[in-house]
Amino acid sequence: MAETFYVHMEFKSKSGNWSINLPFLCNKCGLCCTLDDFLTAGLIKSQPQNKQAQTRVKALYHELGELWVADPEKYDQYITHTPCPFLSGATCSIYEIRPEGCRQYPNTLFGMQTMDCEPLNRFKQQQAALNRGRASTKTYHFITQPLKSVQFSVQQYQRCVEKLVKAGVTKEESALFEQINNMGQDS
Repeated sequence: MAETFYVHMEFKSKSGNWSINLPFLCNKCGLCCTLDDFLTAGLIKSQPQNKQAQTRVKALYHELGELWVADPEKYDQYITHTPCPFLSGATCSIYEIRPEGCRQYPNTLFGMQTMDCEPLNRFKQQQAALNRGRASTKTYHFITQPLKSVQFSVQQYQRCVEKLVKAGVTKEESALFEQINNMGQDS
């Protein structure tokens, strides 16, 4: 299964507590991959054999340092409007060794503030739709970790699906929602 982020939502109701996992499905558009985001994402998980990435990062830091000294305003403009230097098309060229902040997206400061990411906007709308009118607790996780167990009745699950459809869930998001909730459900 893909490495992805999800929110575990626990609800309190008169008939008992129940929970559901809502996944975030990245469409790999590259919009979140700016130089500014890369610089705040932490260090790359570079291994000694990946000297090319290390050399590129050192050169980047040197170039940006010179730009900062010359004109801090131009530096700010440059880093916020320049794609990540490791973005190739809409794909991360250092995906396996990308910084922790990039791995954690969208559960980062720069991630949750993103306004132009369609999947993230849908994810936020889906959370709001599921949460509407209910007291809930949210915890954020990654599918690479053991899935949080979920507890729900067939009726609660169907109601969640209905709300997600109204919130604009895509076919791919719906399939992942079904998959992670069936995998995480207590037997």
